[in-house]
Amino acid sequence: MEAAKSPVAVPAPSRRRHVHLGERLEVAARVRSGAVSLEAAARRLRVDAAEVASWVAAAERAVTVDEVLVPQDVLRLTRRAQRLVALIEAAEAAIRALGGELAKSVRA
Repeated sequence: MEAAKSPVAVPAPSRRRHVHLGERLEVAARVRSGAVSLEAAARRLRVDAAEVASWVAAAERAVTVDEVLVPQDVLRLTRRAQRLVALIEAAEAAIRALGGELAKSVRA
């Protein structure tokens, strides 16, 4: 007599997928900056969106060598100078665009 074959239930994996700290920090920074959505990051890493949200909410971040070795006032002034450069670039682009519009309206 042949033994009855019973289907064997395979349990779903109960362990969460491990994502390395560096990758978590990078993804959290990209979500914070708006470069990628929380849901897209979760899909790419094959984890729950709630897990990615917890990374974004955490205070963890990558630390650069400069932040450790360079005095804080130098870092602060460097960041301010970089922001100023970005503002000047934006102002120059706006001036060029307005100058182009003015030239078009004068010709018309």
